[in-house]
Amino acid sequence: MNTASKPDQLKIPVIRGQVLGITVLRGYARLCDIASVSKPDIYDQKKNPTGTQRDLNPKHAKAAYEYVKNREMAFWPEVFLCVRDRKAVQYVPTEENPDFGTLVINLDMLRDSAKLIISRVDGNHRLHYGDGSQEGFQPIERPVSFCVAYNLTLEQEIILFRDINDNQRRMNTSHLDNIEARLTSEERQRREHPELYIAQKLGRDDGGPLSGRVYEGGKKNIGQIVPLRTLRTGIQYMLSRPTKLTALGDADAQYKVIRNYFEAVKKWQPQAWDEPMRYLVLRGSGLWGICFIGADVIDRVLKQGKFSAEDMVEILKSGKNWDWSNKGDFQGYGGRGGATKICDQVTKEFVDASGVSLRDLHRAIMNE
Repeated sequence: MNTASKPDQLKIPVIRGQVLGITVLRGYARLCDIASVSKPDIYDQKKNPTGTQRDLNPKHAKAAYEYVKNREMAFWPEVFLCVRDRKAVQYVPTEENPDFGTLVINLDMLRDSAKLIISRVDGNHRLHYGDGSQEGFQPIERPVSFCVAYNLTLEQEIILFRDINDNQRRMNTSHLDNIEARLTSEERQRREHPELYIAQKLGRDDGGPLSGRVYEGGKKNIGQIVPLRTLRTGIQYMLSRPTKLTALGDADAQYKVIRNYFEAVKKWQPQAWDEPMRYLVLRGSGLWGICFIGADVIDRVLKQGKFSAEDMVEILKSGKNWDWSNKGDFQGYGGRGGATKICDQVTKEFVDASGVSLRDLHRAIMNE
């Protein structure tokens, strides 16, 4: 099945072929060997923004390990890997048939390189404990099937990762949104998915009200409590109504106004930023409710020819002093229906005035 003829090489018999136009090598090897030569490329907004993988679920990985360790009769679909550095891997065909040969992996290069040589496109949880490198987990020497691609660009690898996880097995929606954004040019994103463009920009805008708060999938860092998908859905609602905001027709102008709105919410409910887990403002239906309220607040200020956070705070504070804590006025409100109820209750208490040209308003926003 596989033999290590030298301590610095791993040799595995493989078959070369194509899967839907992608050239791959397929074979069988010990789980511990496949696990030891490959690594996940965990996405991290700060430390690894080019990563592809979602964060590991240790419970899921342990269950996978126990399954192959303890079950006499077991089966896994093949693990899918991708070679990122061809210098460390060689395919040696047989003389009789070029599609039958040997995959030769340079173990020294894998050990010495700081770069990721062979990535795990699909199968990270199955492989995580398999090499026996972590205390309490013995290496699994049972054979598994694998498939490895070696002629893909990083973008093509990301596309396949998305397709596998989106079309066949649902996964973290914020991670998928992040992948979608990375595969779309900024100009096209502004035009076709302004809600995603704005949501992601809110989380990445240094000094902005949601800076560092938006979780885009992968490894979760401290403070990232707003899922990108939840925020995207809320902003999508804000942009779905026929208001002055949607009439602006420019994602950058809309972003500036929405950013000002969240700055206003922060000034209106500062405790939610200080202790976010004790309040509903930045979580679930509460966040959606805030977005729904935002559609109304923003429309009111834009009709007055205004768009600053201070103008919006004035409207937010013009109504009732609501209790946004977990056990406050909106306790038990769930889903879109709950968010709509929150919005209805809050906005009907507002007081304000009206009137201005959309063209002049757009010019004033962009000149700010």
